[in-house]
Amino acid sequence: MEWQSWPSLSLNQREKLPEQPGIYVVVDTDDQVWYVGKAVNLNARWYSKSHHRYRQLSRTNNKRGYRLHWQIFTIAELSDKEQQYIDLFKPHLNYTRVRKYAKKAIQPHQEISRLLKVINRKTLLFPNIRSLVLGYYTEIIENEETSLLDEYVVISIAVGINDHDGPIMNSCQKSLSKKGISIKGCWKYYESDDIETTSGKPVVIPIFILENVVYQFLCCPNLLMKLENCLCELENIEIAQQSVLALKDLSILPELVVNNGRFTLASEDYLRFRMPDLNPIQDLLN
Repeated sequence: MEWQSWPSLSLNQREKLPEQPGIYVVVDTDDQVWYVGKAVNLNARWYSKSHHRYRQLSRTNNKRGYRLHWQIFTIAELSDKEQQYIDLFKPHLNYTRVRKYAKKAIQPHQEISRLLKVINRKTLLFPNIRSLVLGYYTEIIENEETSLLDEYVVISIAVGINDHDGPIMNSCQKSLSKKGISIKGCWKYYESDDIETTSGKPVVIPIFILENVVYQFLCCPNLLMKLENCLCELENIEIAQQSVLALKDLSILPELVVNNGRFTLASEDYLRFRMPDLNPIQDLLN
């Protein structure tokens, strides 16, 4: 076969394709041709997962070990050459419709794991601390359905305004749509008018409930900023299969969570109220 003399790369190395026009051929380890196509820019056509056949090919790549063979042609030649090689190689996928795969609904444990991964990803704006597990406390709540008392472990996580209003609120909104039906009921809001706040606004804290664990997201940008000077007091731990940053010693919190006057957020006032209940997260993990 003519394609055997062409340069080639494995499907997993597709980002190394040249940025030139040409014809490409997808071949498996048994030398069976599966697809023939043309591209004005071979690299752009296959970069990332943009190719319309990529998802279909990737599902069987471990079994078949696909390779991409290519030959450079001028743009004017592409259409004629593509048809010539389709007629010559008779590739299976060129004569079938593109399969569409429905995405599996994300499950609650996957959603909280995804969120923790996002808010712990370092950026140029947050090179050291983007979010922080402060500690945990236990709370006993009456089950409305059974009238029994259920015990919950509440994990308090400090986040910045961007993450609070971004990925966390987006996940809350998604749980109310058809797209987020699988996490419906996981998101709730802790609300309290009893806690005195500097702004006079009621406390509203988004919480994610997974079985008997509650993840509580407190918008505390001032605290995170101050902790930049206390990096030695932080450690990496694993929660929900994600490596997250956590506070080692809760004794430093009182001097950091102070009233900043009109700049104090209701969630920071709530943290001062909840501070006596907090325990080091390592105690829970141990």
